[in-house]
Amino acid sequence: MRYSTFLAFMFAHVLCWSQVTIPPNDATSHPSYAAFLEAGRSKNNNARLSTAGELLEVYPENAKTFGWVASALYGNNRPDDAVMFSQWAMAFDSYNPETSFYGFTYAVFANRPTEAKLFLENMQAVGQDQATMQRDYQALSGYVNSLANYPQLSATVQMANGFLTDYNNRSITRAKATFENLASSLGATYEDIAQNATADSILSDWVNAGKAVEEGLISRALYTEALVSMAQLSEKVNFSFGQKLEPYLEKIVFDQKNYSLPSRYRAFLKLARVQAALKRWDKVLASSSFMIDELKGKTPSTTVLAKTYFYTVMALTGQQKYDEAAIIADAYVNLLPKIKSPQYLAEAYHVLLRAYAFNKDVEKGKAIRKKAQEFLKIPGMENQPFIGFVTDGLSATENILGEGVVALTGNAYNDGVTLVGLKKYTEAAHQFEKAKEEEIKVLEGLSTLAQRGYLDKFQRINGNLAASYYETQQFEKIYDVIESNRSYSLLNDKRSNVKQLPLKELQAVLEPNEAYLSFIDVSKGSTYEGTYLMCLVRKNDITIKYNRSAGAFADVLENDKELIALEKEMAKNEFRQPNLDYFNGAKTRKDGMFAPGEFKLMTQYLRKHMEAKVVDGQYVFYQKEKMPDLLRRFYITFIDGLEDKLQGVTKLTISPEGLTGTIPFDALMDWQGRYLAERFEMGYIPSASLLYSLRKQPKKKFEKNVLAFGGATYALHSAPKTPLTSIGDLEKLRYRVREDLKKGLPLDYAFATFQSDEPMGFLQGGRNEVVLIQKQVPLTDTRLDEMMTENELKRMSKANELGKYRALHLSSHASVHPYVFDLSAFAMTVKPEPVDGEDGMLVVGEVEKLNLPIDFVMLSACQTALGIESPGDGIKGLNQALFNAGVNSTLTSLWSVSDSGTMFLSVELYDRMFNKNMATSSALAEVKRNFIAGVYGNQTHPYFWAPFIYTGY
Repeated sequence: MRYSTFLAFMFAHVLCWSQVTIPPNDATSHPSYAAFLEAGRSKNNNARLSTAGELLEVYPENAKTFGWVASALYGNNRPDDAVMFSQWAMAFDSYNPETSFYGFTYAVFANRPTEAKLFLENMQAVGQDQATMQRDYQALSGYVNSLANYPQLSATVQMANGFLTDYNNRSITRAKATFENLASSLGATYEDIAQNATADSILSDWVNAGKAVEEGLISRALYTEALVSMAQLSEKVNFSFGQKLEPYLEKIVFDQKNYSLPSRYRAFLKLARVQAALKRWDKVLASSSFMIDELKGKTPSTTVLAKTYFYTVMALTGQQKYDEAAIIADAYVNLLPKIKSPQYLAEAYHVLLRAYAFNKDVEKGKAIRKKAQEFLKIPGMENQPFIGFVTDGLSATENILGEGVVALTGNAYNDGVTLVGLKKYTEAAHQFEKAKEEEIKVLEGLSTLAQRGYLDKFQRINGNLAASYYETQQFEKIYDVIESNRSYSLLNDKRSNVKQLPLKELQAVLEPNEAYLSFIDVSKGSTYEGTYLMCLVRKNDITIKYNRSAGAFADVLENDKELIALEKEMAKNEFRQPNLDYFNGAKTRKDGMFAPGEFKLMTQYLRKHMEAKVVDGQYVFYQKEKMPDLLRRFYITFIDGLEDKLQGVTKLTISPEGLTGTIPFDALMDWQGRYLAERFEMGYIPSASLLYSLRKQPKKKFEKNVLAFGGATYALHSAPKTPLTSIGDLEKLRYRVREDLKKGLPLDYAFATFQSDEPMGFLQGGRNEVVLIQKQVPLTDTRLDEMMTENELKRMSKANELGKYRALHLSSHASVHPYVFDLSAFAMTVKPEPVDGEDGMLVVGEVEKLNLPIDFVMLSACQTALGIESPGDGIKGLNQALFNAGVNSTLTSLWSVSDSGTMFLSVELYDRMFNKNMATSSALAEVKRNFIAGVYGNQTHPYFWAPFIYTGY
């Protein structure tokens, strides 16, 4: 809390809204600077500190202003705070030796030798002529020796004199190392960065300089300065090169051990700009939330905190988390009277207007609009480059905030949204078509991985376009919109022969008794959710209908108090505040619509009713009597309206989007009390393109039938747990996991952090099923007990041995990690410590790197079909990773599975596949119907058979 007293003093002078003016470019030309100098001459230390603080707010990223505050604090006998502000000054201009010079003197007086050494080393690395070095050495030595009579400083004075020993030689060594390693990056020009080959060479020099940094020859502040300099140049002349800098910026931002907070904040400013430009809102939110957490009690100015709020509100709005954006916006608004930088105010108005307008906080939005309009009237403001923030914010929100006149802004997407709100669907469709063309041009110019950041907006455009086509009865265009929504998925890029399959080619591979049902979310970007257009394709016709949204759940949402408890539980797991406004009546419900978060809540509620616990050897189901009613409500929502077109259909393939991928369509119950699994042979597929590619690929002959793994044992990881006391700690852990995955390092420390007091239980049923499969299916090999290891599976993958088998069967525990998705994993044998570099947990990122030219994989475990929603990729998890690895079809699970039920299902399934030569989907349908009919005993509840979903052709 070093800054709290200073901030309180400074803020007392700016608590009321003040008229902002256009400041001169040079801070020394500002009137407050003259007042600062006059206060120094008159030795009015309070006035000197106050005027320095004002300059810091006007010029928030100016190293000089941080230095002036540091000087004023030193004059006020506050050397500790002076040291901290000198660190900020050095972070924003590490190449200025004067900043380090004074930082060294403040640090010695503050009795902080570690910081003094860092300031001196940075000063030496900059490099100066011989005369200047001699002058600085004499000045610093004289200052340090002048403190020799202070007993409390004796140890620090002695250490400081030690640092100054051989000052010239150390300066030459460090300056030489800096020049040899960082000259190309610190001295890079726009012309250099504009040329890809030159820019890549400069980046290579910077990366290689890391060794000199580790050896202490180059200061980390200068190293960060060089990276930020490259990022700054790339913004204007080579954005694609700027993207290459993202992982290096990210590494500095999250490296609390090696980099100071000011240096990490400096890197954050550039990192957030790159991530925001790519619309990677999840990453923007992660880095800005982390930085807010890091700045608690350490904020040097209002504007530093304001910048983190700016990116946080922008990210939440970009993710359509409007309630959460409005909460942060309220805190952001409280800072506005204290912000004196016109650019920072312009940025604030932009995101605040959007946050309040999209959350329908009309009165708050109008209040900000009034301030923004007054801001634009400031003399000279019309010539400033940043006023586009304000005008864009006003244009995008004025219709929502009640201007009453349609004012098109030239932003096709925003104009389309406005026109939809006014029910001008023909004009809206035209705008969304234009927006889609613009977005495709952007996407086609990016690498496959870089496209991920743009797909959320692409999906919102497509959802709105599909809805506009529906309202204007252009039904024939909607199939193409739905399929284009999946055309940029990583899976589609890796596995499909065509990017987007025409309708006629899909119909050509469908059987007369088969239907393909796909979904598109048309409520993305709005203040409600769960509204989909459904496209049912048969051999000779196509049907487009809306689902029934929340219509079938209206009474449940209003009366079932258990939803409140479940929402609180989910919020806790997701590190957010529970969204209860619609449950407690604080906000009015829109008839037939799910409020934000409620559709996801209902899918979780359904899954809760589908699971069971074993108590005293008996299965106990959660509210078993409610289950048929819930299953019928989902049937009414998604299937009932299509019944007349499903006559004669015996095979139904679902192509879900987003949360529809978590719904067990097999178990939905119709009006006659029949499960869909009784009526249809059910299958799932990510897209029509993949379905077509899989059906058209040449049939492969396999040497053997099944390779089955089972009987793993599980120990607790012995690595110490990583402390998790804040969202910042969580983000740091996420970053470390990502970095270690790239390096192929074990993640036992991360699994240890989240493990319970007891290891995972041994699955006797899982082992038995593997033994039975080997007995029943010829040409089957097994890896049991100590042979069921991550090392063995990866060995076989590298040796190209897995491709001999038609099917791979993995029986164990699995989970989708609720906090760190990269830890979502399938458990192999787990030892207390890694064995040959493997921790025993086969995580998602490792699965998709396997060589799996296999026809079918069954993950006989819990929740292996779940994952996270990922734009373009649907539900991203173990299932998608298997397809990326080369698998043609999978059987995965939506919830925790029964050990005994899964044994019956897998053994019976393989018997039909390999001994009776049945197609996988047909075999599975027959087995599920046997469960329902009670053939396998008292296992008729969907808990036993419905979690397993078949994805493939």
